[in-house]
Amino acid sequence: DAISVRRANLLQDQFETINGLKGMSYGLPQCLDWAEEASGWKEKRRKLPRGKGIGLGCSHFVSGAGKPVHWTGEPHATIILKVDFDGGITIFTGASDIGQGSSTILTQTVAQVLGVDYARLRIIANDSAITPKDNGSYSSRVTVYVGNAALDAAQKLKAILIEAAAKKLECAAEQVQCLGEAYQIENRPETAISFGQVVEQAIVGTGTVTVKGIYFVPREFQGVGKHRGAAVGSSPGFSYAATVAEVSVDEDTGQVTVDKIWCAHDCGFAINPLSVEGQVHGGVWMGMAQAICEETRYWEGLHINSNFLDYRFPTMMESPDIEVKLIEPIDPNGPFGAKEASEGALSSVLGAVASAVRDAIGVEITAAPMTPDRILFKLLEQKKADKQQQKPRKRAVA
Repeated sequence: DAISVRRANLLQDQFETINGLKGMSYGLPQCLDWAEEASGWKEKRRKLPRGKGIGLGCSHFVSGAGKPVHWTGEPHATIILKVDFDGGITIFTGASDIGQGSSTILTQTVAQVLGVDYARLRIIANDSAITPKDNGSYSSRVTVYVGNAALDAAQKLKAILIEAAAKKLECAAEQVQCLGEAYQIENRPETAISFGQVVEQAIVGTGTVTVKGIYFVPREFQGVGKHRGAAVGSSPGFSYAATVAEVSVDEDTGQVTVDKIWCAHDCGFAINPLSVEGQVHGGVWMGMAQAICEETRYWEGLHINSNFLDYRFPTMMESPDIEVKLIEPIDPNGPFGAKEASEGALSSVLGAVASAVRDAIGVEITAAPMTPDRILFKLLEQKKADKQQQKPRKRAVA
């Protein structure tokens, strides 16, 4: 059984692989448990009628590449926060929000640490004239790397504001209780002063308050194996996913229809669960597209599907029902315990669909995408092989 094989080969929390890759959290066991139960795996595997199948795929992904892409010694990520006389807080980041919601995550991180209303916050992203350099939105790095830098900056700003509140309240900084929009002497609500009053005190003698937060990947998570290439695949955190796909295959046309997807994704703490679930949906869609239709094709060096009329990708017509479960083991290397989301689930979909196709028609497709022509060719090969086996053997002449 596919699930039993994977359970027999699971890692443990706080693992280190033979090639020196380290991880502090591991939610794949819970992913498998949920996918098995939610999909009705035990009741369906190898028990559905011909043409219907169910399959499993598992995958993992990095939360950013552990090794720096530059060797200058600068941080892996930098965030700048600015507080001015009006009490507004501006977040400056070089990280590009390309639809994955990173600007929202950074805003939530700062708001969570400071406890202020979101109305106080604004974010300016990837304006190279005023924002710090960022290495880019790739390898699912932004939540962990830039999120940790935002966490660092917010904690530094909070310390400055607490010192300012202590001056205003004429007490020790250790006695100040931060309530977000108000500061007071601990357990003395009658002493409370507003956030605006604290900012007024903080800018005395200095003007605009600016702080910088940084993040470096800890050395032990950069791949410290002694063999050549040990750093390849290193990361401060790994996400995991277990995906089950249920499909229908028309043996007359070779058409594969994905009927339903169940996907459990270990993303660490989901800072924004709605955004994470949307990202997992996107990853499932990309994986499904690669499994059944997306392919860049060339003929004698010419690109033969270079436009969206010829390049086939799924539309809402092909959309299956997608059920997502977020598994949230806390990872100490991520902001609030978060890891990457969505890319970790993508490649598991290809394996799940391929396994389901094999369950449905009894032949294994070893190339993607599993297009009708490839399905029909494999079925024809299987029929020929079956006929060869059925032919009576000629008796050898002595």
